[in-house]
Amino acid sequence: MIAIFLIALSFAVGFFFESIFGFGGGLIAYSILSFFIDFKLAILSGFYIGTLSSLYIALSGFKNIEFKIFKKLFLISLFGASIGAYFFSNLSIKILSPIFGLLLIFIALKNLFFDKKNQTNHDKTNCKKTKFFKFKLLIIASLAQGAFGTGGPFAVNALKNDFKNKSTLRATMALFFLFCNLLRMPQLIISNDFNLELFNKIYWTIIPVFIAIYLGHKVHLRISERYFKVGIGIITLIAGFKFLII
Repeated sequence: MIAIFLIALSFAVGFFFESIFGFGGGLIAYSILSFFIDFKLAILSGFYIGTLSSLYIALSGFKNIEFKIFKKLFLISLFGASIGAYFFSNLSIKILSPIFGLLLIFIALKNLFFDKKNQTNHDKTNCKKTKFFKFKLLIIASLAQGAFGTGGPFAVNALKNDFKNKSTLRATMALFFLFCNLLRMPQLIISNDFNLELFNKIYWTIIPVFIAIYLGHKVHLRISERYFKVGIGIITLIAGFKFLII
């Protein structure tokens, strides 16, 4: 019972911040839960909570979804999410996590300290390099989302400048997370990782998480675009270190 309470509390804290910044709910929850429960158990709990939470955010912010951007994510997700779920079931987490961690730290440092300096120097060559870099990040995002349910930092950092505003980012990313989780389900079922008994035990944890999402959205509406992007960088950096120490 204590473990279930910790799951509820951790994901409520995580999705409070995800409701503000558009991603990071699972990563923050896993960071807390890694001290108390098995990491794989935390990820499976996150599958249940993350799927319903993403559905709630996507439906409540449906008018803000940018379907043109989601179309890009949709096509890449078809490839990456299922493969990521296969990795989760068949490869050691200790192999995958450090790779994702190092990439996230690099991305976070780039966004926090170098992007502003390079904003005025975009020629055609740099534009092509940027598009290729975005594509690679989106592939990694779908793999990470399939494996851990934590592809948000990669996808958000690839596309954050393509969204009209912070609200469209929040809603579109929620739809992306929901879609990836649905793609993960067949592989989890095949590998016997889809644990209905666990979901039955933690079904009520979604209630405090929904409350946290609602409160986080209130903060989201008040936060400035500048601090919003700084927050994205900080959460990405934290996520990178978290992946390294799993």
